[in-house]
Amino acid sequence: MERKNLVMFRSITSAMKAQEYLAKQGIRSEIIKTPKRKTDSGCGFSLFIPRSFSRAVTMLKNTGIPIIGIISEGESI
Repeated sequence: MERKNLVMFRSITSAMKAQEYLAKQGIRSEIIKTPKRKTDSGCGFSLFIPRSFSRAVTMLKNTGIPIIGIISEGESI
């Protein structure tokens, strides 16, 4: 089963910074490799965010950490 509620990053460093930021805000996440068919380059890392996804995305967009894509339960953004 494919995971939804992913925020995609180009590097592990960006994903780790985003995870640390969310943890400080009380939002749990897990770093995973981005599914190959979801990225142009075939590499990258994503944060899987099981709860408070919309809130987490809004918060991350305001951090300046570069996000390359978002996959929510309903659609790919």
